[in-house]
Amino acid sequence: MKKEIKLTKKSFCGYILILLGLLLLTSPLVLRFYHDMVAQSEKKAFEKIEASKSEDEIKEENKKAETYNEQIKKNDLNVEDPFTTDDYKNKYQMFRSTNTPFAYLSIPKLDKYLPLYLDATYEHISKGVAQVAGTSIPIGGKGTRSAIAGHRGWWGDTMFLYVDELESGDYIYIERAKETMRYVVSDKEVIGPYDWSKLAPRGDLDMITLLTCSPFLPPRPNRLLVNAVRDESGPADEFKLPSGEYVASENDSKAGDSIVKITKFFTFIGAIGGILAIIYTGQRFAKRLKAGFYKKTESL
Repeated sequence: MKKEIKLTKKSFCGYILILLGLLLLTSPLVLRFYHDMVAQSEKKAFEKIEASKSEDEIKEENKKAETYNEQIKKNDLNVEDPFTTDDYKNKYQMFRSTNTPFAYLSIPKLDKYLPLYLDATYEHISKGVAQVAGTSIPIGGKGTRSAIAGHRGWWGDTMFLYVDELESGDYIYIERAKETMRYVVSDKEVIGPYDWSKLAPRGDLDMITLLTCSPFLPPRPNRLLVNAVRDESGPADEFKLPSGEYVASENDSKAGDSIVKITKFFTFIGAIGGILAIIYTGQRFAKRLKAGFYKKTESL
């Protein structure tokens, strides 16, 4: 007959610590897998909302964004680092709310689809990516440059973790108001956290800049800029694959990169393995608790 091991206070605490450790390790992997699964459906829900907007609503929103962009052109570049500023507050009086996505940022090579908010507050960059106040709102236009901030990975989502994998010629898309704008990666650079002169517009170019922390591994004292220039060679819809996804780059029609695919595979395996480990450990813990409870009641 198999001998039941007594559940001591030490082993009780051990089980609790093991379960907590497994939860802490597994939860981010499960959330990452979940976010990857629902990203496309959330993007489609946003597209439906945008498609339901009237022409007058779109014109009004564009006019407000154009007014904002003209205002910042007349002033010196005034940007605060969204990753280090504790009390990051900016006023967007002309917009009713900045707490709903203004657009969607799509990076096919990285298989990332992220809601894009106005104003890079702590709350906004914890839910997606956001336009940095003091830079242009991403609606296109000559002499505009929108800095779009995103975490280098966030609890439960990869966010901009692999943006340094983007290379010259890769496509980035911004979708909103029944229109898709396509940008082509031109260059990358690493700057200090307060070297904001590097975000100034480049002549009459229509640009966006993905902004995140650098290097890849912490600590990350610097900032990585991935610069992209508007491509107006044709409607963005012409660059869709049969699956409905957009082309990843000028030279490659396959969306997704090997590193991204490998990461997603191991995220899935890790999530499943972690869940099974939690279930197994929980069952053993419950069994020993139950055995200890019966022994205690028998001795009464």
